[in-house]
Amino acid sequence: MPFCGSKKAVSNENLEWKNQEPPYSEIYEGLYVGGWPSSLEHLPPCRPAVIDCTCELPRISALPNAYLCVATWDTRAPQPSQIESAVRWVCRKRTQNVPVYIHCAFGHGRSVCVMCAVLVALGLAEDWRSAERIIREKRPCIKMNDLHHKSLEEWSRHRLPSKRDGASVLSSVILSERKHKV
Repeated sequence: MPFCGSKKAVSNENLEWKNQEPPYSEIYEGLYVGGWPSSLEHLPPCRPAVIDCTCELPRISALPNAYLCVATWDTRAPQPSQIESAVRWVCRKRTQNVPVYIHCAFGHGRSVCVMCAVLVALGLAEDWRSAERIIREKRPCIKMNDLHHKSLEEWSRHRLPSKRDGASVLSSVILSERKHKV
């Protein structure tokens, strides 16, 4: 069947079948990265908060937890300010013991870019290059491009001092109360 330009027809079942990779990978306890979850069954079973790094795919209705969209076109990179916003959001979720799933279309580029920054902010990686290696160990098919690298470099330059500089690793965390739905 020829490609007709609609990514909505792509499903994680097709990704797993074609690429022999799972729809998502756990990078660190409670931190997942992967492809667009076409249904709730394609999310990690832990009811994660979701960061959606796509703008070309629809949001899943009835997500079980919090949702943040970092709208970025395929093959492009989130802006450093978007990366920082996502990092702060993840850090808040982590203080609430909420697992987080970061996705793009296939879980290879945009979502990996954001996850690299998250690992650095949480002190799980010294820099984004180390984070990329950590992610590649768990998800070998990642494919960040020069735009992703450039965006992470810029994010790193403007970031507050890291743990190795003597400051707190979670310097960008904003604490917030968890809002419960009634």
